[in-house]
Amino acid sequence: MIKAAIIGSGIGMKHLEAIDQYRNSSVKIICEKDKTKIKHLRKKFKNIKIISDEEKIFLDKSINLVSIASYDDDHFNQLVKCIKNNKHIIVEKPMCLKIEQLLKIKNLIKKKKKKKIKIISNLVLRMNSLFLKFKDNIDYKDIFYIEADYIWGRKEKLYQWRSKIKDYSLTLGAAIHVIDLVMWFTKKKPISVSSFSNNLATKGTNFKNESFIIYIFEFPGNVIVKISANAAGVYNHFHEVKIFGKNRTLVHNYLGSYTFTKKNKKTVFNELNYEYPDKKNRKKLIQNFIDVLIDNKIKPVITLKEQFDLMSVCFASDKSLKLKKKIKIKYL
Repeated sequence: MIKAAIIGSGIGMKHLEAIDQYRNSSVKIICEKDKTKIKHLRKKFKNIKIISDEEKIFLDKSINLVSIASYDDDHFNQLVKCIKNNKHIIVEKPMCLKIEQLLKIKNLIKKKKKKKIKIISNLVLRMNSLFLKFKDNIDYKDIFYIEADYIWGRKEKLYQWRSKIKDYSLTLGAAIHVIDLVMWFTKKKPISVSSFSNNLATKGTNFKNESFIIYIFEFPGNVIVKISANAAGVYNHFHEVKIFGKNRTLVHNYLGSYTFTKKNKKTVFNELNYEYPDKKNRKKLIQNFIDVLIDNKIKPVITLKEQFDLMSVCFASDKSLKLKKKIKIKYL
């Protein structure tokens, strides 16, 4: 039996939809600090305990899964408490905000080897039916260049809790999704990164960090990848992808999804009819994690090593931005 607790009732409600009543799983506790939200939750969920003190979750031995959907700067401390109290963990990206924190998480998990604590970051783009099709149709030997743009399209969100976090990272809060997408597509890890940024669209506001970042990655075989995190653009929330190969190009933009190939010296254009944004399938990442907890023969959608590798790439990207130079990526 999976008995879960959720910390945070924003995106945490999506976690609840994925967990509750799935394969003998149930949500027993929701932790929320906002008093107005607590009143609403207690009216809506009569059979779930609504609390404001998260410590009760960590000390409750009946809880074996904790879903962390709190603010980014809370993730690390909550994650550490989960590991120390033998709880499996679902955590919204990012796991943490500093490389030192990631190293501590890794070491804590090693010490808990007998308990086999499992962690999943909620990187939902891996469950998108269009991107699954892209992945199935990629031949890395054919690729020479990839573009992947995380276009936030919700600039107002920057001025809320994100503006209050000292170490808030647009890399860890946005670009991480498309960085993971490219690493997942190619089954490769980048070797180096050069990052560039500006805050022209948010200058003079309460958001003091960079609101646009572009990253140039070098992948094995001299493949070049350009990724951007665009938090300030006037645009709908979107994940734009272009994969250029010697024999074919895959494109996903706001007008649709296509392949371009050559036949008899002519460019052949084909439309791909797969779901995007495919929100109904996002909960399958968490449900796969529950499947893994119940049956260790089931393969996880994303392994812990892949998650640590992804975080290593993100930290190197932010280091490149800070030092204003190309960084060789070191993996934990």
